[in-house]
Amino acid sequence: MTAPADSRLAGPMLPVMGGKVVLTALREDDIDRVLEACTTEQARRWLETPWPYARADAEGFVREFAPAGWRGEHEERVWAIRESLRGPLAGVVGLRTLEGEVGFWLHPAAQGRGLMADALRTVVGHAEGCLTWPEVHWSCYDGNVGSMRVAKAAGFTYLGTREGTQRGEPVLQHRAVRVASGTPAGARPWPPLD
Repeated sequence: MTAPADSRLAGPMLPVMGGKVVLTALREDDIDRVLEACTTEQARRWLETPWPYARADAEGFVREFAPAGWRGEHEERVWAIRESLRGPLAGVVGLRTLEGEVGFWLHPAAQGRGLMADALRTVVGHAEGCLTWPEVHWSCYDGNVGSMRVAKAAGFTYLGTREGTQRGEPVLQHRAVRVASGTPAGARPWPPLD
């Protein structure tokens, strides 16, 4: 597969500004960073990406999957997370419209600086303000304490656990929701996240 001459891909028309991050469309030059992030042990354990993850997977994600969502060909809208408009890819955050759910990951070099919590608050504010979603859901596999910390820091309310699957295997999933107003039914205290 050859790269298009124009590095712009279908995506959001305008960047969405957060306090620490800028949410933009993915670009052709993000492919290497996607590959680096999605071939880590963390990615194998916590993401629903193919495994083993290959360069062709990263190319397909950037060139095909993400733009197709913005063209309305499937239900997920994906933003690149950057620290500046022209900066390198720090991670990805996406909204799945059918489930009203958010998903995300950060490149290892971008972790530990509060970028994901800011990106999550920013995209949820976009969903509440521009998409008029009354609530946004989040879930992660049991043991993914980093993702749980991000959801808590972004104002999500913990709802407990449910049975799920990962690559065909049964797993326990933690669930939370962020509502536009009030407290959701079924709210529970967050488990210890130390």
